[in-house]
Amino acid sequence: MELHATEEQQIESFKKWWKDNASSIITGVLLGLAMLFGAKSWFAYQERTTESASNIYTTLMNALNNGQESLVNEQAGVLISDFSSTPYAPLAALALAKLKLEQGELQAAHAQLQWALERAGSEVIRHTARLRLARVMMAEDDLAGAEALVGEAGDEGGFVSLYAEIRGDIQLARGATANARAQYAHALAAMTEESPGRQVLQLKYDSTVQATVPGDAR
Repeated sequence: MELHATEEQQIESFKKWWKDNASSIITGVLLGLAMLFGAKSWFAYQERTTESASNIYTTLMNALNNGQESLVNEQAGVLISDFSSTPYAPLAALALAKLKLEQGELQAAHAQLQWALERAGSEVIRHTARLRLARVMMAEDDLAGAEALVGEAGDEGGFVSLYAEIRGDIQLARGATANARAQYAHALAAMTEESPGRQVLQLKYDSTVQATVPGDAR
């Protein structure tokens, strides 16, 4: 009898607990299901968006390689405005900057590279945008700005030689030949023998050796 009474008490206790908590439990389950299906929908949307951006970027690069300037502008504009959250948008800005440089539009190239630098999702794109922007700033006669920008690089990773080279170019533009030579030497030391840019860098270094005069402490 006592066992039966205890079971009845447990049942009554559970009924009371369920009555008090059923609505919040059901709400929690529904919210959990909504979040689950919402997350699946979100990931599916992201996948479709990235795929669309990839296709547009392919069209852009083909147009760039074929000299179709209007199509490059069009496709880059779509990626930058409508797909800015994808990794293809900064790449589009880099491609558009290249086109603007070829057209002699330094200011437009500067703007695109700045945009790519600020929105790059990977260190490779960020370093690439920074280095190209620094060279544009040099072309704009903003040596101080270019130097400051290069100084923001932090961990230069696999771009050590390129950063050292542009520091050398900045020093050379200032007439500080000895400093330029030191930077070029650093760049050569960080560069492999097979690197495609090594021959040009070696020529830069050799020219500073020949140009340096005794007593040049800069």
